[in-house]
Amino acid sequence: MPYQQPTLSDLFAQAMNDVVATNVTTGRSLLSRSVLRVLAWVLSNLTWGNYDYIAWCYRQSVPWTATDENLDAWGALRGVTRKAATAAVVTLTSTGNVASTDLAAGTGLTRSDGLTFTTTSDATTDASGTVTCTAQCDTPGASGNTTAGMSFTLQAAVQGINAAFSASATVTAGADQESNDDLRSRIMQVYPSRDGGGRAVDYIKWALAVDGVTRAWCNPNGFGAGSVVIYAMLDQARAGSGGFPQGDNGAATDETRFTAATGDQLEIANALYPERPVTALVIVCAPIEAPINVALSGLAPSTAAQQAAIQAALADLYLRVGSPLGMALDPSAIESAILSTGATAFTMTSPSAPVQLPIGSIPVAGTLTVS
Repeated sequence: MPYQQPTLSDLFAQAMNDVVATNVTTGRSLLSRSVLRVLAWVLSNLTWGNYDYIAWCYRQSVPWTATDENLDAWGALRGVTRKAATAAVVTLTSTGNVASTDLAAGTGLTRSDGLTFTTTSDATTDASGTVTCTAQCDTPGASGNTTAGMSFTLQAAVQGINAAFSASATVTAGADQESNDDLRSRIMQVYPSRDGGGRAVDYIKWALAVDGVTRAWCNPNGFGAGSVVIYAMLDQARAGSGGFPQGDNGAATDETRFTAATGDQLEIANALYPERPVTALVIVCAPIEAPINVALSGLAPSTAAQQAAIQAALADLYLRVGSPLGMALDPSAIESAILSTGATAFTMTSPSAPVQLPIGSIPVAGTLTVS
């Protein structure tokens, strides 16, 4: 039976009972502002603080409840470190400038929401007066991720350069520092497993250690004997694209037996290349979106908020159970997700049979039709 830590109220009641039991008051009740009552409350608070500190120490003594630097220490014992926050890098464009005007690296710009960026290389306006440059967010994390079209302004005037810039593309997506929960999940995958060099769990562990990667799957011999296909998702860093990696599928830069990947896939492939068994051909792929359309009739309540809640519950379901290794999604799982939103009545007319997803595809929320 787990130990029940006494509450502050329990400790105060115990202290007051002790005062009465000692007969210090000779049978008389304590006044509301009695010194003994105040002392009992103070001592109860001090005792409760000791209990709370001991409980905190207990939580830090094992990796599945440890937090912050103590969790980092447990991970370091097995070579698992917390992923640091990474800064977003974007491509910016400005028009209407004086031709052949230089824009130096280190120039500061401010995004329309106040977030600051700094150019990473020198740039020069072309004959039409257009200049394109790359800029890195000064604040690491997902907050620096920028959608195309967002406006930027030079922090200080540059002669011959229009102060207004516009984002045209994201070069590198930013990601927040890994949370305790995500780090703990990776640590708990390592502790019960024996050291290995080529098991499926090893490839998954290596992929999850790459900045931004939140989910990974291993498909042995996916491209033939001796190959290992790794599917990965970057749910936070690539939130704007549904978490799907941005780039071309392929192998590491140093792998001569297969076409090199690009973008996110290349970053993951390069990280796995030195870890893999020397003969394995590792190919990193982005899963293919497989939207699942759902049709309901007689939905109650049939409000916009209810429908939004259903879409969110379905997205959460696909996030938890989705796999690109080939799967069948039963309609009952979809119905359960809808019921969890508080829907009191509905008939699901589609899908009416298990949804079969081929290898390489992963479920995502499709169109919700309510009639």
